[in-house]
Amino acid sequence: MKDASEQEVWERHWSSTAGPDALVGRIASIVRRRVLSRAVAHYTDRYFPRSGVFVECGCGTGQASGLIGRDGRRLLALDFSSRALEQTRSVSSFTDRLQADIRTLPFRDASVSGIWNLGVMEHFDAAATGEILSEFRRVLQPGACAILFWPPEFGSSRWLLAPVEWLMSRRRGREFRVFPDEVNRLRSRRHAADILQAAGLETVAVDFTPRDAFIHLVVVARRPAG
Repeated sequence: MKDASEQEVWERHWSSTAGPDALVGRIASIVRRRVLSRAVAHYTDRYFPRSGVFVECGCGTGQASGLIGRDGRRLLALDFSSRALEQTRSVSSFTDRLQADIRTLPFRDASVSGIWNLGVMEHFDAAATGEILSEFRRVLQPGACAILFWPPEFGSSRWLLAPVEWLMSRRRGREFRVFPDEVNRLRSRRHAADILQAAGLETVAVDFTPRDAFIHLVVVARRPAG
């Protein structure tokens, strides 16, 4: 997502469709704070060490990360959109904020203790996904994990949003999408594992659970220790 047109799509998304004053934005905010934040806290407590540098790569509003335990952790919010980063100001968990492309992370090799994101990977095609995961592998310390909340084709958000998008498209006379194009939703656990293997990452877990209301497959990937 390096060209200006792609950035404009995301700036518009975070300031209008999913902005804090829009109905979609208000509903999504409730889901992030009341449901997803508990799931994120669970997985980060389970797979991240108690100290180090951790980066939400594609943080959006960052609201789903509000319950992560700080301890000795330095939590960084990173996003391509300046409008999204502005909204993270209300999330006290983050110690720093960075505007950057997740395909070219501004970190040294093996300098990051953990990576996480929610609803990010599905927006990139297969080639870009490979670039992103290879970049995650580069910056992660050996043995460190990336926790990716990655929507599948069969997730509960699709059950709810697909009819809404169809109705709004009919009403407006043009295609309506709540989120920018989702071109790479996961088809199965095997699909997730194959993607990770191609990027040189180990599959630790691929969960589909009520913990996040069956919205995502929670994909836990690890940089090999060797």
